[in-house]
Amino acid sequence: MKPEEIFDTLRKQFSDSALLDFDGTVKSPFIRVAPDHFTSVMRFLRDAPGLAFDYLQLITAVDWIEHFEVVYHLYSMKQGHKIAVKVKVPRENPVIPSVTSLWPAADWHEREQYDLMGVIFEGHPDLRRILCPEDWEGHPLRKDYVQPVEYHGISNVRQARDDWYPKPDEDAKAIITKPPQLKSPPSSTASPDSKNP
Repeated sequence: MKPEEIFDTLRKQFSDSALLDFDGTVKSPFIRVAPDHFTSVMRFLRDAPGLAFDYLQLITAVDWIEHFEVVYHLYSMKQGHKIAVKVKVPRENPVIPSVTSLWPAADWHEREQYDLMGVIFEGHPDLRRILCPEDWEGHPLRKDYVQPVEYHGISNVRQARDDWYPKPDEDAKAIITKPPQLKSPPSSTASPDSKNP
C-alpha cells in the first residue's frame, strides 16, 4: 500500500481526533496520533489484514524543547510497505504506553529511549537503563542535559593543551595560503604532469 492508502484505511477506523496529521510526501511518511488513541491505532496497524505491520524497525524520540515526540518506524513483511507513527508526550511527564505486548522487539528500543531521553513506557516489563550505568543522573540526549563534571572520580572535562595540536611551520603556512599553480588549463582533462594534454 502507498502511505496515502494506509492513512485512508486508518481514517475509516478512527476519528479525526485520533489521527492528528499525515505527511506522505517526505522520505519517511508519517501519521501523527493522539496519545489517547495511541495503543488502539498501533494494535490496528499490526492486526488489520491489509496493513499487517508485523515488524517494528525502530523507536526514536525527539526533544522539541516544549515537548517530546516518540516516533515508531513500522514495516510490513507481508505487504512490503512502511509508515512512521509519531506521538507527542509532555516534557514534564513523558509517559506513553509500552508496545512490547504488540512487538516484543520494542523491549530494548523503549529502554534506550528511557535511558537517553527519559520517556517512560508504561507497562514495560523491565524498564531500566540500557546504555548508561544504573546510577547515571539525567538523560544525555535531552537538549537541556548538563553533563556532570565527573562520574565516580573520572573527569568528563578535558582541558586542551598547546602540545595536543601541532603548530604549522612557515613552509606549511605558505602551502596553505598560496593558491595551487596548475600546469595545464583548468578545462583540460589531462593530468597536470602529462606532456601531451
